[in-house]
Amino acid sequence: MTSTAVALVGRSRQARTHVHLWSLPDGTGLHAPYGQLVIESGTGRVCCHLCGRWYVSLGGHLRTHGHTADSYREKMGLCRSRPLVAEALSRSIATRQSEAYQRSPALRARLAVGQELSKTGRLATLASAAHTTSPPPELTRLRRAALDAGRMTRATQRDRVLARRLRELGFEDLAGYLRHAYSAGASLRGIAKTTGLGWIRLRRELEVAGIAVRPANLAGDQSSGDQSSGDQPSCVRATMAR
Repeated sequence: MTSTAVALVGRSRQARTHVHLWSLPDGTGLHAPYGQLVIESGTGRVCCHLCGRWYVSLGGHLRTHGHTADSYREKMGLCRSRPLVAEALSRSIATRQSEAYQRSPALRARLAVGQELSKTGRLATLASAAHTTSPPPELTRLRRAALDAGRMTRATQRDRVLARRLRELGFEDLAGYLRHAYSAGASLRGIAKTTGLGWIRLRRELEVAGIAVRPANLAGDQSSGDQSSGDQPSCVRATMAR
């Protein structure tokens, strides 16, 4: 056997024994995670889940695997509207479509019906009725990521507001303020109002600051706070944890 033939056989054996990192429930091996379209850094090309090769556009290639673009998206758990092309090509297509829309009154007229349905919410209703199955995993992942990002943003904003309020009061950190406020006889309700903290986080921050609050006193402060001033000395007092 010639060296060329040996090399070809070697590559063939490697291809047959390649270990897939992911797989479908039916056992089909995947070269990219289910529910995610992997994009190559630098080139923007997309990876075929089934063979691992990189393409500017998967459209024509998918026929070699017996798939259309729609069936591939469904099989791999991708969003129905997910472009199966490189980012640069996707932007180019979007630009051309936008220019065509601006130039063509006929095209704008044809699309006006859908735009009106979208404004009234009818389009979303029709789309929901047409797709009664569960959303694709990619959409679920994107929605979860968006929710997590939103929570993170809101938490960051709250922390910034709290830090600014503490600086106005002359404190560098929350623990220092809590110790000072409780030693001065401030109520839990008054502290919550000053800091903007909810009861759950307030109790957690009290523990972090080393302040022990008797359960009976905490319950009394929460139940009677609406009938008394938030900062009266007669309200709940906390003892410093030793």
